[in-house]
Amino acid sequence: MCVVEFNVPGAKNGGTDKGPNGHRIDSIPIANGVVKAGGACEIIKYYHDKHDEFAKAVEKYDALIVRINPGQLSQGTTEGTQQRFDDLMNSLIAKGKPVWSSPGVQTKMGAKDALVKIANMKCGLVDTFAYYDAEALGTMFKKTMAFQPRVIKQNRGSAGEGIWLCWLEGKDYCKTFGEASLDDTDKLKLMEMNDNHVEYHTVKEFLTFCNDGPDAPGAGKWESTFPGKYLEGGKEAGGQLVDQRFLPRISEGEVRVLMSGDVVQMIIHKKPEGGLSAVGGNSAYTYFKPGCEEYKLLEESLKADIPKLLDAMNLSGEPLPLLWTADFIPKDAEDGTPGVTEYVVGEFNCSCVGVSKFQAVCGGEKTLADVPDEDYYDACKLTDLMGVQAIKMIKAAKGE
Repeated sequence: MCVVEFNVPGAKNGGTDKGPNGHRIDSIPIANGVVKAGGACEIIKYYHDKHDEFAKAVEKYDALIVRINPGQLSQGTTEGTQQRFDDLMNSLIAKGKPVWSSPGVQTKMGAKDALVKIANMKCGLVDTFAYYDAEALGTMFKKTMAFQPRVIKQNRGSAGEGIWLCWLEGKDYCKTFGEASLDDTDKLKLMEMNDNHVEYHTVKEFLTFCNDGPDAPGAGKWESTFPGKYLEGGKEAGGQLVDQRFLPRISEGEVRVLMSGDVVQMIIHKKPEGGLSAVGGNSAYTYFKPGCEEYKLLEESLKADIPKLLDAMNLSGEPLPLLWTADFIPKDAEDGTPGVTEYVVGEFNCSCVGVSKFQAVCGGEKTLADVPDEDYYDACKLTDLMGVQAIKMIKAAKGE
């Protein structure tokens, strides 16, 4: 098989995910993991102006591990590069060759509306809605917001920008869902999860910001440094918002489960520091091994859902990502059983997830040799597991 990379034209090292040798910092350990597992693996580059040559070169491989960051194929390249690359990957998948992660998996599993598709699974939250146009957003949000605090999540972005916690101000919530709908003039308290800053706006101002941005007439004055316009381009361009019930126990922290295929590699508890958001430097990390008593029930629940996960997202026949994460939020039992904690997914990540202990040396002059020995050893446990899982999924695709 091969590990596929792309160097952004004109960027230092070929991109911030690369080392001074021009390789993505985790590519060599991933390739070595495949070799340790008994496979053969090469690292090859994709060049936007040599597409046909690349297409011919990859015909010989049984599978491809694509390690190209989202958006890189649109930087300094000819128009349509991303689509040409995706079409090629899909053609290989049609021939029975696994591609991790495939364009379909990245688009469907990585999108926020995946949360709607898993709403009725153990890891889902039943009152989850997706909006793709202004009319649906305005109509349904006024009903959900009238009933209980909500979380509104944009599809784009990965550091908490465009994720808003929403509370009703100066008005009581209705007793049952659907019995009331907010007016444009009703007031909201809003907190954006990237930095936990708080703003106060009317319903109309918030909807205007979401649809048309902070400078649109009627949007009011916004402190957010991000531009809103979350539905821009429509569903095909990734324009969407997801609306979920606010779970107050998020203040206890999120739980990230790091996966390779169907195997849990690590569980990370991310405890917020100074706010509700466990994003970036705003959180303290505690690491747990698979099978730990603290998250035994969470792990069992996730494993029960995994066989149904791809089907729920219309991805039947696709392999699970070779490296992916699921971020869980704790909540009280849905049936009200006291003392029981359940977990629901707040986000899946499957688009070129990084190996964190290698990422500390990305983008500059440092190399893998600068990774502390203990961190290198821990990171290689993950890349070695990826090699084992890749071989296993290739054999399954071949019917072996």
